[in-house]
Amino acid sequence: MLEPIHYDIGRICKETYYKLKKNENNKDNKNNNLTPKMIDKNILKNIEFPLLKIPFDCPEDVANYLVEINKEENYGIIKINDREINYYVINFGKYIDNIDVKNELNNVDLIIIADGRRLIKRKELTELIPKLREKISPNTAIYFPTALPWEMPLLVYLGVDYFDYSSASYYASLGYQFTKNRIMQQNKSFDELLQHNISILDEVLEEIRYCIKEGCLRNLVEETSISDPYLRANYRRYNPDLRNIPLSKGKKIMVSIDETTIPEVKKYIERMKNYEAFTNTIVLLPCSSKKPYSHSKSHQFFINAINSVNFPVEEVILTSPYGIVPRALEGVVDYDIPVTGKWSSEEIEFINKHLKEYLNNAKDKFGKLNIIAHLPEHYLEILDENEYKKYGDYIITVKDDNPTSSKSLENLKNILKELKLKELDNANNNNKSNKKSKKQQFIHNYKQLAKFQFNKDFIPNDVIIKGRHRKFFIKQNNKMVQICSLNEENGLFVLTYDGGNLLGKVNWVEVDFKVKKGSLFAPGFKDCDENISVNDEIVIIYDGKVIGVGRALMSGLEMKKAKHGALATIRHVK
Repeated sequence: MLEPIHYDIGRICKETYYKLKKNENNKDNKNNNLTPKMIDKNILKNIEFPLLKIPFDCPEDVANYLVEINKEENYGIIKINDREINYYVINFGKYIDNIDVKNELNNVDLIIIADGRRLIKRKELTELIPKLREKISPNTAIYFPTALPWEMPLLVYLGVDYFDYSSASYYASLGYQFTKNRIMQQNKSFDELLQHNISILDEVLEEIRYCIKEGCLRNLVEETSISDPYLRANYRRYNPDLRNIPLSKGKKIMVSIDETTIPEVKKYIERMKNYEAFTNTIVLLPCSSKKPYSHSKSHQFFINAINSVNFPVEEVILTSPYGIVPRALEGVVDYDIPVTGKWSSEEIEFINKHLKEYLNNAKDKFGKLNIIAHLPEHYLEILDENEYKKYGDYIITVKDDNPTSSKSLENLKNILKELKLKELDNANNNNKSNKKSKKQQFIHNYKQLAKFQFNKDFIPNDVIIKGRHRKFFIKQNNKMVQICSLNEENGLFVLTYDGGNLLGKVNWVEVDFKVKKGSLFAPGFKDCDENISVNDEIVIIYDGKVIGVGRALMSGLEMKKAKHGALATIRHVK
């Protein structure tokens, strides 16, 4: 019934049953068959609801008895545009575990949520719809009747595809007019109120589709749920599938509430755990409003001061909402957040937790650490100096609360020079030379980015990096072979065929034929790594060998369940 084309936790799909009429223009109607949308009236008028309505809070044994009686009544078939649409009505009260998703919904095209007005205010909402979406094919649609304008963004975020105009009619009959976030009583005719309410529902759906395309559906959900305690509670309860957002969106994300618990941050923290420090000297730096940080004026001062000493260090930026961002990963984070100069207790706890995790890993590798806090006062006050001295030396280098002042930068350089001399003396006394070069660190940073993106370091130590746009080459049979390049928009690697061959069976998609460039559709799909996320770089496997690379259009879990439609785009083949 549907084929997904965009994901941002929620999704946009095109309807496969939709057929243009002879006089319709495809260009004029290109968005008419894109969900989330209002359900087709030709579908709606042919839905037959079960005879017995199961009360939401009835005893479980009564619900089970009524479910059994209704069993055959829950199913139906609608014929439209020479096609059959199989539907199923979810009607079992609050007992969401009573449905056998695998057996009962395997061949269903449309799932209809009964008792939505009760469900919208209950915690079961965040259990039912995500459970259905996890188990059913991505080609199956979910229809939630009677939704109000401010409920629709959250419902789409949970996985709903279709709505209807019943709430517009009902509230117009009571004399109420919709806005995006509330209803208001108005002294207007039924027809005036109905047309207004319908237009508001349509505008909300248009905005939802726009936000999914732009990667900011979460922001819309926050805006529309914040003034409704029940919606807000369900938004906070919901743990979305992180595979349904890209690892890096390539667009600035806006963060105004729930800073440390948003999906983008959770996904970053998951991957950040793989990070390995290059050296035992760690310079803690403040964030900047300009991203990447290194493009900002303040970080140019920091980088120039550090580079002037010719002593490799780990640069780590302390920030909300991401906690800590090593310089090697700065390209994958792009965000705006309200800056007041004061930290919330959640932010303080989050930054310290992840900084300590990072330092523990570094200490396990190097032993004693040199921690240089080149931070203004409002950063220093959230760090317990005595706590961080447990890791080694903890040195504060900022003068007069200004990290970019000449005094502060000069002090930073002097401290680094002292550490450099101390390291040289130790090496001479032990007759060992462990000197690390900036070139080694440069390659190390890209190797850490590879681990962040693929959970595997596939960048060789002798890689050759060329050009301002960062293209990566290896020598193979006396020839220079490109393995990947860096996408400046999202800060991640883009694979070539040779890069995919080097990476091996990671983010793999197995096919049952020898593919060509273009789209990979469900009929040619055999199996995949179900941990693939939407927009991930993927490796195409055929007959046990890498034959190409491309980009995932949906998660690996969704690929495994898809019956038709495009699953990935194939960019390079052998």
